[in-house]
Amino acid sequence: MATLKDQRDRIESAKAELAARTTSATSADHLVTVTVDAQNTVVGMKFHTTKYRSMAPEQLARTLVDVLGRARREMADTVVEVFGPLMDQRDDLRAAMTGNTEVDKAFAGLWNEAPSDVFGRRRD
Repeated sequence: MATLKDQRDRIESAKAELAARTTSATSADHLVTVTVDAQNTVVGMKFHTTKYRSMAPEQLARTLVDVLGRARREMADTVVEVFGPLMDQRDDLRAAMTGNTEVDKAFAGLWNEAPSDVFGRRRD
């Protein structure tokens, strides 16, 4: 159970770290910077010039879509960076939760041979 508690604590810590982080991306022409949080919600948008006022609507839309996409991809990379080390342990955690560890396999014969009143029920 210590492993499960440790894993839960690491997950909670990673979630808290992500909750405090944002990522920003700036358009190639330095017109606008978009900031997103870990849920990919736009939490900020700053126009560095007034050039957007004279841009064709399609060009402005393309610029915004591009910079928003880059900000979201950067945040996705951040999420992988924060949660990546935890993912290495998911197979071990899944095995422990489903009774498929090496210890479970080693004792499977004993559990299957033991009378049902020893464990309260047979181990499958």
